[in-house]
Amino acid sequence: MTDPPRPFWKVFIIPDSLFHGTAPNLTRLELLGGSIGWRSPLLKGLKTLKIRMPSAQATPTPTLEDWLAALNQMPQLETLVLHNATPAVSVDNPLVSEPQRTVTLPSLTHLDIAASAEGCALALAHLVLPALISLHVTSECQSWDGDNVRFLIPYVGRNAHGPQDTAPLQAIVLSGQAIYADIIAWTVPDADLEVCDIGTMIKASASARLVLSVTASGWRYGTDTVIFDAMLSHLPLDAISTLSALNNTRLSKEVWLSHASQLTMLKRARLVPTAVRAFREMLEEDAPPNGLPRLPKLTKLILSEVSLTALRTYHLRDMLVKRKEHGVPLEALSLRKCVGTERAIQLLSEIVGNVQGTVETLTLGPSAFFNWEGGVGIFDEEEEEHTDNDEYDDGPGPWYGFGDEDEYESDDDDDDDE
Repeated sequence: MTDPPRPFWKVFIIPDSLFHGTAPNLTRLELLGGSIGWRSPLLKGLKTLKIRMPSAQATPTPTLEDWLAALNQMPQLETLVLHNATPAVSVDNPLVSEPQRTVTLPSLTHLDIAASAEGCALALAHLVLPALISLHVTSECQSWDGDNVRFLIPYVGRNAHGPQDTAPLQAIVLSGQAIYADIIAWTVPDADLEVCDIGTMIKASASARLVLSVTASGWRYGTDTVIFDAMLSHLPLDAISTLSALNNTRLSKEVWLSHASQLTMLKRARLVPTAVRAFREMLEEDAPPNGLPRLPKLTKLILSEVSLTALRTYHLRDMLVKRKEHGVPLEALSLRKCVGTERAIQLLSEIVGNVQGTVETLTLGPSAFFNWEGGVGIFDEEEEEHTDNDEYDDGPGPWYGFGDEDEYESDDDDDDDE
């Protein structure tokens, strides 16, 4: 999601006097490692501008005034890529909710910026983008608790969708880890199913309506959850039909509950072990005061790399029973990338008619997989807390796989046949 390390090349600067300072037919300018002054007359009238990894030694970071003045000379701009080329953040241009000056880019459809969280916020706060249909923001978080990212998020949210879009946001990926958080959203359903590792995430991001990628050298445990919660609060979720929580994404039950009322069109959820427990507990909650069940359209659940111990299976079964009692039974449960026993599949199949079995069926193994007497009640409080919490940490490391894309395409075919 970020630029590669700068190779060893000679820094070059495009002088203002090139072409005698006038190039009326120049509509596209791409610089990788090179620099151009933001007061250069060559920037006027561009339709495409891409600046990646400019040399700070050759050309200083532009002031907000110079940066805005240059963009104001590009009303025909359609694509803008600025990696480490946003205006300088200083006491002279503080981050304010109502900036004194903005620049409207009426033709800009694609914006890709990479900078510190403050730099990205400063840039977005001063731009009005009525035609934007693709926003990619790569931000470096420099605060321990993610405060500067939370300041950026409203500016991302207001540009993530608008009246210019021909379709609503319909698919979303949340991918979290100790020092990063990625949120990707598309205006087409099922686009999240293409993502199963960092390579497929980069590929699928090319067609995304929104990409917010946050990295940090270190932050407090749970900061990625705070970022996810804040970003979801600023997105229109009412048409989201497919959602994937990948990698080591953790959302608390309270976070799920706070957004469930918007996810009324969610049909399919794909979860890794760290996301399962809170999602399950949210679905087990009694219906809200309005009497409508949460996630009323949810019909398919895909779990990956979950070890289906007896306790976890009982908990999952109890949630499925609750869904039935709420009048919104699950129709399909995919466990193709999980590990469990025949008994686990049998118990779940009693509630869900279409259970797609585990990748590995155990006949021997730890007792946690074979202690089936009496349901959840047989586990004492200490054992239940220890065993159930394990589902947060017993999977493989980051970017453990979901299998090939074809596997999930075949699931779609099965659904169509039903």
